[in-house]
Amino acid sequence: MNEARVATYGCPNCTMRCGITILDKEGHEAEMDYENIGMLGSNLEIFELAQVGSLNYLCDEYGLDTISAGGTLAFYADAIDHGAAEGDFQFGDAERAKELLRLTAHREGVGELLAEGSLRMARHFGHGSEDYAMQVKGLEISAYNCKFIPGMALAFGTSAIGAHHKESWVITYEINETPRESYGREKAQKVIELQRIRGGLFEFIVACRFPWVELGWDLEHYPVYFNKITGLNWQLEDFWQVSDRIYALIRAHFVREFPDWDRTRDYPPRVWFDPANADKEGPIAGKILDLKKYDELLNHYYDLRGWDDRGIPTRKTAEKLGLNEEFAALEKLVKLND
Repeated sequence: MNEARVATYGCPNCTMRCGITILDKEGHEAEMDYENIGMLGSNLEIFELAQVGSLNYLCDEYGLDTISAGGTLAFYADAIDHGAAEGDFQFGDAERAKELLRLTAHREGVGELLAEGSLRMARHFGHGSEDYAMQVKGLEISAYNCKFIPGMALAFGTSAIGAHHKESWVITYEINETPRESYGREKAQKVIELQRIRGGLFEFIVACRFPWVELGWDLEHYPVYFNKITGLNWQLEDFWQVSDRIYALIRAHFVREFPDWDRTRDYPPRVWFDPANADKEGPIAGKILDLKKYDELLNHYYDLRGWDDRGIPTRKTAEKLGLNEEFAALEKLVKLND
């Protein structure tokens, strides 16, 4: 990667210049990072870096998310392999992948369907294809395989916006401080703790999380800046209730918009529970998630958040968060528990 680097970029006034560009197959300067390379590269069995750069460049030009684009193209190739869909796209075909991105952006031909993402594609194809669609709540999963890492799987499953790694990066905790394959309540607690920080605090004060993530910049600094700007006098603990309120409101939105809501929407991709998907060799050979134990871990998550066993905040939780009015409106659509 260093040999292919053309330039390094960063946000204005930021000392962390984390953007790296290369020249793609057509000679364009394309910015690369882990997700772009993972989802548009090895995920599609495309291993020439310049070709991966071309796919990333096209996504940027068309305004397509690279994670969802890579996940959707991979699902399409998988569905064809399984006989659930017809098409001429195969893993490893970079040129066809470029054309499919163009079709997706313009919603032409099969691009009309690709533009809907892997979940809607799976429901269109049928034949059990939803079982191997790598998504949660319709959002394609980031470039991490958590079929034997329960806490990170829970983080993907319960992410407020679908399968996104930004909200709870619990894998470091799992590796360093717990048995990696355990399903203890402490993992659910850690997922929530990180959701409060990453999906709550950094989102609603609109701050970059990288100084905290990469440089160890202490969280106590963020209320100082916030108070200077707003004239308030908040402590760090004051932000956690706001974070919990955000997650409760987003959950209320999902329940309102999807009348068939149930707890399975907080499951990670089904294929992670499938013995047929276990590696045949190597250090994780035979390892998959245990569905019963995952369900117990999800129960811990709901209990710690004050949500019922459907994954819906209770009346008591709504009152605690100052959301009585919002959840009274929700109760016109679904019965809430005390």
